[in-house]
Order: sequence, then C-alpha cells, then structure tokens
Amino acid sequence: MLYFHAYCIHKLFDDIWARLLDLATSLQQLLILSLSRPLVNTHNIRAFRFGIPWIVKVTQRTVSTEAHALRYLHAMGLGLPVPQLIFCCIHRGITYTVMTLIPGTSLMDAILGGDMTPDAVESVAQEVAVVLSKLQTLRQSPTDAGKVMMSASGHHLPDPVVFFEKRSGPYRCALDLWAHCGDYFDLTEMKGDVEPATLDIMAAEPIQYVHADLRIYNIIVHDGHLSGIIDWEDSGWFPSSWQVHTLRWPRFGCYGPWLQYWLRYHFSEEAEAAYAASKTFLIKSPV
Repeated sequence: MLYFHAYCIHKLFDDIWARLLDLATSLQQLLILSLSRPLVNTHNIRAFRFGIPWIVKVTQRTVSTEAHALRYLHAMGLGLPVPQLIFCCIHRGITYTVMTLIPGTSLMDAILGGDMTPDAVESVAQEVAVVLSKLQTLRQSPTDAGKVMMSASGHHLPDPVVFFEKRSGPYRCALDLWAHCGDYFDLTEMKGDVEPATLDIMAAEPIQYVHADLRIYNIIVHDGHLSGIIDWEDSGWFPSSWQVHTLRWPRFGCYGPWLQYWLRYHFSEEAEAAYAASKTFLIKSPV
C-alpha cells in the first residue's frame, strides 16, 4: 500500500512538472510570435519587430535542428560567418530557433537586382571557399568516427533519395550511404555491381562537415562581399565528395557564374576522385 501511494505521488509530481514545462514553452512561443512577423517570401521564417536584429526559424522537427548546428559550429571557434544562436525552445513537437539576422541580402536577390557582376559573384564564391576550407579542419569525435549523414546532434538527416520526404542515417560508413544513394538493396548488392577499385576510392575519402544546401539564396552578401551563410539545419557529417555534388549539380539556386566557379574549383584530391567515381554508379545526384 505504501508503495502504491509513493507511486501515485511520484506520478502526480511528474504530471505537474510536465504541465509546468508545457506552460513555460507555451509562454515562450507566445512571446516569440508576438514579437515577430512572417518574413516575406518565406514559409517558416519570422523577423523580429522593433528593430531587433533577430529572426526565428520554425521547424516541425526536434532533432537535427538549426540550433544544434549553430551550437556546434560556434563551439569549434573557427570564426565562421554564421548566425549566432540566441535561444531555442520546443513546443508540442515544433522547434523555435531564435538567431541573429545576418546583415545584407541573399546573393540570389543581389544577382536578380543587377547588383552583382559575374566577377563579383566569383569573388563571393572565393570567400565561401575559404569557409569550406575551415569546415574541412573539423574532425568527428572518436565515438562517431566514420558515421555519415549524421547531424551535429548525432541524428539522421533528410533523405535526398526520396526528395526529403523522410529522414535516414546515420550510416555506419560512407559505403553504406553510397549504396543507399545508388539505389542498391544493401552494400553486398553494391559490391556485386561496382568495380572494387571504385569502391576503394569511395571508401578512402575523408568524412567532413558539409553544408548540404550551398545555393545562392543561402549566401548573404553585403557591399559585394560575403556577409554570412545561413540554413545550417541540414548540415552534418558526410563523405567529402558530398560537398562537391552540392555545388556542381545544376538546379534552382545553383546556376550561372556561381555554378561555373564550382565546376572549375578543385576540391581535395580524395574528394575529386570520389566525386568522379560516384558518377559511374549513381543514377542521379545524391543532393
């Protein structure tokens, strides 16, 4: 009987605590929404009122979020031009991430407005290449070494094979990820179809931290120079050639002088070799 009463009291306090937490996040959500307004031409970004230089991203996920990525990137002390995380809260399965507003305009808007010549776009691309070189110095923790399609929080990421309709990963090694992207049932099937030399090249490339969507609408410019890079929620650990694919696949936001620069740019020897090898078995770009 005493055990039963203790259990009931414990459950009561758990329920009260859960309700208090829900109330607290409800108040945070209300405050965020009342202090901000929807940003034009976006579906999940809100800008703060009263000249406060913050924005809030609203996402229907609680793992692999922008907050996880920004915390990690700033903790590494590389001085990257990325937003500063102010705070985030989760309310009923939705994450509200408040971060600083990067000054300037998107490279896409600058190009469409006639403010960026092809040479100016190339200059910005060179500045982005410097950021990529800094990202390449990051190393996985020993406990996660080799895992790919893994976010800064250690979780899965949007699956490009099914048009981001679901999440997949982390994969235990790069070859498992490539087997998935090559539409093979598993690595065993891939090994029966792909040349061993190609597999060796794919297995030898290093794992790097990659921004999965470096298109011109995520590049912010100010006075003709790189001001910052945004939209890090889908960034994470990938094979190094993944970054090559993200920048050399012609599509909306990756065209013109921007695309031409990355088609000429020389990534690391391992990344270039794996990129060339991957195109021998991939049906389409993995990003």
